[in-house]
Amino acid sequence: MRIGGIIPLSLVDYPQKPAITMFTSGCNLRCPFCHNSELITGEGKISESKVFELLHKRVGEVEAVCISGGEPTIHDDLEDWIREIRALGYSVKLDTNGARPKAVATLLADDLLDYVAVDIKSSPSRYGNATGGRLEFAVVAEVIDCLKESGIAYELRTTAVPSLVELEDIKAIAQEIGLVQCFALQQFRPGKTLDPAFGKIRPHPQTWFEEAKRLLQDKAATILVRGL
Repeated sequence: MRIGGIIPLSLVDYPQKPAITMFTSGCNLRCPFCHNSELITGEGKISESKVFELLHKRVGEVEAVCISGGEPTIHDDLEDWIREIRALGYSVKLDTNGARPKAVATLLADDLLDYVAVDIKSSPSRYGNATGGRLEFAVVAEVIDCLKESGIAYELRTTAVPSLVELEDIKAIAQEIGLVQCFALQQFRPGKTLDPAFGKIRPHPQTWFEEAKRLLQDKAATILVRGL
């Protein structure tokens, strides 16, 4: 596993639990609005021994581990890492772009995950634009179906990137996902982005999020807005 960064204590990455968040290096998408672009092709900066030294040290102090990226599911040793982490007593949350449904299905079948967050980049018609031409919505829909059948806690989340995620896209997403546990709308952060042009985009206003919540109100038991 290539680890590009660690947050030793996060109070926002795992719902209602203090967590250690680790960021894997490497990603199979090229989302133009990505603000973790240094992780896309980067090598691991933190050794395995350092990671597990921290995990052993924080046993009893921190309840959970969030594995984010980059994209964790591209790593063949992800399952082994999760087994070691859970053996220490931590709950495990996986952040994924949904591009590898078989990998997620295997982790779910082996009862290795406690929470999953899946990125929904845009509506089906704009998915290629939002992922650098590397993923279609239908693939992510397989992950959504797996989560619905699994019985574990999960959320879908969309970063509200103007030009890629407009209200018509939220409406189209709502038509595709069926009823889900939780949907999180996340404010886009301009500045450092993979495509510099996206770093200059003005984020959607608060009123946009209010309308987006209305469009999703019958599709999610819980609707969250983050980053406003």
